[in-house]
Amino acid sequence: MLADVSWGVYMTAVIVFLFFWYGFLIFRYYSKNPKSIFKGGFLFRSSAEKQAGRAGTFSEYKESFSTLEDAEELYDKILGAFTESDARGISKTEFENYLRFILSEYPFVKQSGLREKINSLAIAESAKYPEFVLSSSEMDSLWEEQQ
Repeated sequence: MLADVSWGVYMTAVIVFLFFWYGFLIFRYYSKNPKSIFKGGFLFRSSAEKQAGRAGTFSEYKESFSTLEDAEELYDKILGAFTESDARGISKTEFENYLRFILSEYPFVKQSGLREKINSLAIAESAKYPEFVLSSSEMDSLWEEQQ
């Protein structure tokens, strides 16, 4: 049975299979903007868009990309903590414990220069919620492990 399949037929089948497989992958993962696939430079524009996204809040820091991503993720979690805690009506002590838990998940941000930026942004956000107003010293103490 296998003796009836020539190398030419086998290579044609492999090429057709690979064509369909890579076509599936391209349209599966890059279907958000299919025109850009055929214009060329799709991957370069994608990385440029990522760099443009970093030009926001944390752009002045020269940290590694993973630390910058962690800082942006941490900031989003802190904003969520403020709104969630306000909606639930928890006490300031519970809120500080919640923030301490969130901050403990990001040890690399704690050791980086982004810590001060996160502190200042959290303090500015806390001014919007009178029951959760934080001072600079309170925010610094939240980074430390609970004793």
